[in-house]
Formats: sequence, structure tokens, C-alpha cells
Amino acid sequence: MRPFIPIFIVATSLATSAQEAKPTPTEELRVSVREWVETMRKIQVEENDWTRDQEVLRNYKEGLEKEIADLKEQIAAAKVRKEGGDQATIEKTTARDKLAAAKQELVGRLHGIEEYVFQKTRFFPDPLLKDAKMVQSMEDLQRALKLPADKQGEDVSKRLLNISNVLSEAEKYQQTVHVVDELRTDASGGEFKVQTIYFGLAFAYSVNEQGTFALTGRPTEKGWVFTEKKEIGPDIKKLIETSAGKQDPAFVKLPLIQP
Repeated sequence: MRPFIPIFIVATSLATSAQEAKPTPTEELRVSVREWVETMRKIQVEENDWTRDQEVLRNYKEGLEKEIADLKEQIAAAKVRKEGGDQATIEKTTARDKLAAAKQELVGRLHGIEEYVFQKTRFFPDPLLKDAKMVQSMEDLQRALKLPADKQGEDVSKRLLNISNVLSEAEKYQQTVHVVDELRTDASGGEFKVQTIYFGLAFAYSVNEQGTFALTGRPTEKGWVFTEKKEIGPDIKKLIETSAGKQDPAFVKLPLIQP
């Protein structure tokens, strides 16, 4: 089960015009609760979308782990047969052929799985891609993808394990909220040091120390894209400080980031 991070985000409402009467506390509470419920519904939709993708990746992972186990059993069995000097040559030949056929079938599927997983990594945020374990796994994955056709049968077990590691690291990152220091640029090319809070693989908010420069981030087919939103800088700063325990828990109104 995923840990539940008690951070509440409600959609930013439009400012009330100066001519309108100031709403009562009860009315403000009713509006806030209604916006909160709508935001939680949208977040649930995002989580459901990820759950479906997660199930596909989990099935791949489980299938690969089973194939690894089966292959190891076949290799162990082949070694036992090899050591049994009293076995007939025909039996040895048959077992060898079966093992070769099984490995060949696995090799035929492995390259396609590696390509699929590599394509999905464009949805991974920079902090995940820069993690030491992920960096090594990505290097191994790219090296495997460059293997020529006549080398596709090499290091099969190692490559299967590497794919499993990539999926495992992505799954762990998705289950938590992360706050990291980053450098971001504004529309004019100015560079700012910001703190970014990543909600798993779904979306992120960034803000500088003064709260004067802010961004919202979202994964796309071309990678993560950050959009400048200066007006919500103070609210993002409050969110990050609350998540770090520097402020008491409170409602923070922020726009829900659309796909």
C-alpha cells in the first residue's frame, strides 16, 4: 500500500470583486470543502491512471522474474544432466536443444521489453533519473539496446535483472513525495535556485526561496515540462515548508496541474 502523505491541495478560486459582499465564514468553509472534494476527485483520477500503468509494469516485472527463475532451473537441470556421465547421449542432446530453444524464445522477447521500458523512462523526473542506482541501470539498458542482432543472446539473465531494477526504482519513487533542490530558468533566461516538490511520477511544484518565482511541472511525451506560475509562489513555499514540518498542517490552495 502507498503511504498517504497528509498534504491537501485545493484548486485556486477566483478573487471576489471589491463590490461583492464579504462571504461569511460558513460560506467560505463550504466553498473550500467543495473545492477540496473536487480536487481530491481529480487526484484520484490521476492515481487511477497511474494504477493502470503500474499494473502493466508489474505484470512485466512478474513475468520477467518467473522467466529468470525458470531459466535458472533449466540451467541447473542441464548442469546435473551434464555431470551424470551415465546418461545417454540422446538425452543430453535433447535437454541441450530444449534449453537452447527456451533461451532463444526469451532472447526474442527481451529486446522488445527493453525498448518498451526505455520509452517509459521519459516520464521519470530528473531526481529519479539521477539516482545512482537508476543511472547505472539506464546505462546498462542503453548498452543492451545497442547490441547488434548477433549479440542479442548475451548476458540475458543480467539484462532481465536490470529491467526489474528499473521498474522497482520507479515503483518506489511513485509511492512517496520528494522535495529536492534544483536550478530552473525563467522566460528571459534568468536562473533560479528552487525547491521542487514531486508527487511521485504525477506532477510537481517549484519555488525559489523568496517565493517570487514559481513553476508547475508535468510529465509529457517529450519529458517533464515546467510552466512558470509566479502568482502561486507563496502558496508553493507554504506547501513545501508544511511538508517539511516547518509550519503547522494547513490547507494550501494550489491549482491542479492538468495533463
